[in-house]
Amino acid sequence: GETSEPAAKKAKIDGSASIGSASKGKMAPRITLSSAAVNAAARASNKSPRPPSAASQKKPGKPPTSNQPLPLHIAISRVKEAFPLRRAVKNLMAMEADLAKYLKDLMRHPWLSAARPKFVFHVPVTMLFPDLRDAYAAKIRKPMDLTTIECTLLAGNRYTSPDDFLQDIALTFSNAIKFNKDGRDIGDPASCAYYDASVHLLRYARWLSLEQLSAYVEDSDHVDDSGPDGLPPLQWKLTTANVEKAREELRPIVLEETIERSLEGDRWTWQEAECEKLLKALRHQSDNKHMKFFVRSDYPPNYTAYIAKPMDWERVQKKLRKRNYEKFGEIISDLRLIFENAKKYNGRFQDPTSEEAYRAAEHMAEKLEAAIRRMMISVADRIERERIDHANAEREEEAIERAEEAQFRAKWEREHQGDGSAPPSTNVTGFQKIRVRKAVTRREDADFEIPFFDEENEGQHERSYFEVIKFQKSMFEKQRQDMSKMRSMAAVIGGSFHARMLQRTFGQEWVDQERKKRGIVVGATNDSMEVDSAGEAKNKTENEPSAVLGTLGQEGRKQMKIKIAPLKKGPFKKRPAFSFDDE
Repeated sequence: GETSEPAAKKAKIDGSASIGSASKGKMAPRITLSSAAVNAAARASNKSPRPPSAASQKKPGKPPTSNQPLPLHIAISRVKEAFPLRRAVKNLMAMEADLAKYLKDLMRHPWLSAARPKFVFHVPVTMLFPDLRDAYAAKIRKPMDLTTIECTLLAGNRYTSPDDFLQDIALTFSNAIKFNKDGRDIGDPASCAYYDASVHLLRYARWLSLEQLSAYVEDSDHVDDSGPDGLPPLQWKLTTANVEKAREELRPIVLEETIERSLEGDRWTWQEAECEKLLKALRHQSDNKHMKFFVRSDYPPNYTAYIAKPMDWERVQKKLRKRNYEKFGEIISDLRLIFENAKKYNGRFQDPTSEEAYRAAEHMAEKLEAAIRRMMISVADRIERERIDHANAEREEEAIERAEEAQFRAKWEREHQGDGSAPPSTNVTGFQKIRVRKAVTRREDADFEIPFFDEENEGQHERSYFEVIKFQKSMFEKQRQDMSKMRSMAAVIGGSFHARMLQRTFGQEWVDQERKKRGIVVGATNDSMEVDSAGEAKNKTENEPSAVLGTLGQEGRKQMKIKIAPLKKGPFKKRPAFSFDDE
């Protein structure tokens, strides 16, 4: 031990010297340390006293307990620590990779994707809310969360089929429905919000899985029954019958939805943006060789003999820009009509161009249907989310109003009862009869009739906030349509007037040119022209009398007289009051 300590000091001095020599530009000598010198330096450092660290010092205060709620990111890391053997996504099998992609798309939902999501399904409930541990365990037998599902999938050897994976996905939301049902029945705002969100996310996860995992759908007539109280199926399988049932659920939600239209030239609304996204799905660069037949209205001469309603991509885009579509079903019908017309017309001919156009129509029709299914899921999700958010906002407002009312009532009771203790009891020795009369509202006479309403009918004419907004939207839509009609009518009238004026101008110019060619002078006749000594014609300055004055000035003209017949006494007879006699 004594010989090793100077060696360590020597090595330290030599090291400092080498750093100094290196700074002067000279080559630093190589330092070699033996294992004995390293061990001696380590023992010397362990013997030297160290100041206590901040972590080793015990802070006074409340000791940490396991009932403290954890932040979301820490809870997620705790769940992942329980699965140390997680694989990378690129190392997964084909089925596992498809399931991982589906889970990633599900986690992109606006309610789940944010750093601080609106509704938390990522970790076990007991981590975020330790106080609910006993109540949650009493209702839920098998807890499940999205992070546990992800780690289980990456760990492997657990999900042997997509149905096993989807059962855990459904279990995550069905547990939330079951746990929050009692709170929803009594009107608790938080329980109502989580209940409605869980029902929608369960339905959305089912829609998304039946479309994205179509490669694993079995050709079967099995249909999963709906849950109790009108809930969606709490578990489902990938079958063709379930796929068709899900599409039937989406059609009335999306196809009959009215598009909230903006003014022409303004920014798109979210419904119009979805329609534009559907149009752009057909104009991908890889599809140019197929879409070249359906973009413009370059139809063959005999096209209208076979097709009653021609349609093309540019015509649909023009109608969308002019805000002519009122519902999603209208633009979907027009886009489908493009390829239906192409198959109907080109199926009649056997030339190479017609066969190529027919195959292109089949290819683009399949791509259109896939884009329509994606759009229907996105639009249905947005519609349901807005409905649930609106209902949650109304419940929160009602809860705030009830809290304010309870606070006001408590304040009033404190002011009228002092400290809140019961008043002292008094002995009543006598009784007095009290006759209670019902207050009757009397109408006073007035010069005019005033509408009268009883107190019990107050409030029946009030409308909810949602009804007022809906009425205002309908009125705005009607005004916008009237404005559009007025503009189009003004354009038609102005164009017609301009065309007539232009036609009149051209006609006048043509008449003037013809007169100049033929030497015709306007207003010149033989009777009204005189020839002067130079042989040039000149107009008469005297004007002839009019025909009426000339007739009145004739001699021997037979005149007409008007004579009023006198009234005679006696029985009344119909006779003219005037008689016209020509003398």
